[in-house]
Amino acid sequence: FVSAKGQVSDKVRAFKLGAEDYLVKPFDHAELLARVAKALEHRERALGASPTTRLPGSDVIEAEIERRLRDGREYVLCYLDLDNLKAYNDYYGYAKADGVIRQTGDIIRDVVAHKGQPGDFIGHIAGDDFVFVLDAVTADNVCYGICDTFDALIPRFYDKVDRERGYISTKDRYGELRRFPVMSVSVAALTTSNGTYHSYPQVASAEAEAKKLAKEIPGSSYVRDGKVMARSSRKKPAA
Repeated sequence: FVSAKGQVSDKVRAFKLGAEDYLVKPFDHAELLARVAKALEHRERALGASPTTRLPGSDVIEAEIERRLRDGREYVLCYLDLDNLKAYNDYYGYAKADGVIRQTGDIIRDVVAHKGQPGDFIGHIAGDDFVFVLDAVTADNVCYGICDTFDALIPRFYDKVDRERGYISTKDRYGELRRFPVMSVSVAALTTSNGTYHSYPQVASAEAEAKKLAKEIPGSSYVRDGKVMARSSRKKPAA
């Protein structure tokens, strides 16, 4: 809204009618353009956001990582994947599995807010795949915090009997009955420094290799630049 009416009641009424923003005449043209650009940016992010977590989706993630690579400063690009979510989904159903994904998004948001930096970025590719870009100085504390918080909260998503015995029994992808431990997370991180990475496809390929290493480690794990940074005592099932 652009209006000569500048009372608070006028602005409140405009927002109730669906206004994205409100400018009072006379206005500065540069400010108007900046506000419109920001509104369009918010709209674009909303359209590409994950319906489950409301975090930015694939297109925004790619654009953000490309921007960080062009920036040239040192960042830590992190990829998070849940372990044993499919078995949990088969055992407890889609609704509860969706709740786990939402909770994971909330955990990442909360830990980044408390342990990270204002410029950190969080995105949700799809399913149980999350990406976050962190300041190099605080990245380790953030990733440790995500693993610890996940391990503390996720057992609550299991029935008491399953939680106490530490596993559920359901069929694997080959139709064989197996025991699957309580879910854990695998975090694979890459440090962008000295022009190591130049494009999003290059980063995605390197992250895929790093994720393989993280998922081979028992329990919630954090791997940075090929080095194992953290482990939990919980065991993952054999592949």
